[in-house]
Amino acid sequence: MFLSAQQIAHSRDHTLNNLLGLSAACLEASQRFSELLSAAGRDALHHGSKHLALFGHGQLESMTQLPTTLWLEQSVRHSKLLDTAFGILGETQKTLLQTAEAQVRVFDEIAFATINRAARSSPWEGEIALTALRSTLENAEKALHEINVAAIESVSQAETEMPQITESVTEKKTPRKKPVAANNSSGEESA
Repeated sequence: MFLSAQQIAHSRDHTLNNLLGLSAACLEASQRFSELLSAAGRDALHHGSKHLALFGHGQLESMTQLPTTLWLEQSVRHSKLLDTAFGILGETQKTLLQTAEAQVRVFDEIAFATINRAARSSPWEGEIALTALRSTLENAEKALHEINVAAIESVSQAETEMPQITESVTEKKTPRKKPVAANNSSGEESA
């Protein structure tokens, strides 16, 4: 093996830190999801009990408008729920991308240390090939970083656009009132 005990311990520590960070992000996301869903459940029970209370008081007008009222309230609450859920997923995805890139850097450090040690003990022909391999790995790491930055930016952009999308969908689903024809005060019928 071309790695020293210190390099192995260093890479192991970085790998464990990356896994710890990823685990913490997943635990935080699951905690936020459970809080979100329990709050949504409490909210639904609260709104349902309000509508049942209106039935209990026998308010006829509220009973006739109940389906529309329920539908409109539900669509607004569901769009907020989706916005928050996509926000949680977006933040978790960003953490996953950053952790994956950090772990690839750990693997690259191991590969670079191995290449450097092999280059020192190889003939000049082998050193040329190892230098080319090192250059290829460096370029691949730079490309991965650029792809990762672009992926994180696209996730951030999707997070900012998601509320607009759900809002526009909610607006499209909202029933529009038909214009009421004006009553003719003179009692004549219009042709």
